[in-house]
Amino acid sequence: MFDCALCSLVEELIPKETKVGFRMAKEEPQSISKDLQELQKKLSLLIESIQTNSKVVAFMTSPVGQYLDRHPFLALTLLMFIAMSAVPVGFFLLLVVLTSLAAFVGVILLEAHWHSKTLVATVDCL
Repeated sequence: MFDCALCSLVEELIPKETKVGFRMAKEEPQSISKDLQELQKKLSLLIESIQTNSKVVAFMTSPVGQYLDRHPFLALTLLMFIAMSAVPVGFFLLLVVLTSLAAFVGVILLEAHWHSKTLVATVDCL
């Protein structure tokens, strides 16, 4: 008797899996296909805007652009090399700027300290 009451309570609280499962399975592909179509439309517009850019057209008509168009693996390798080397080059340039700034501040502090000593020495001599 206790088991039947528990079973009916569980059935009331938790809907049967077949009802929810089939309903969700029918709704998901429609929304996914709409999302994919929208994404495909956005990507095609992005690609079209890149391909019609005047700088891209000028590069692709150049001999280098035509060579890279005929050799896509080399173009991908070159693109990956440039992308991966951007981070270390950026860190190096940041180090150069910070070192220059530290040297500039150090020179100013040393000059101020040196001038204060020479002023004191000049006053003592008088």
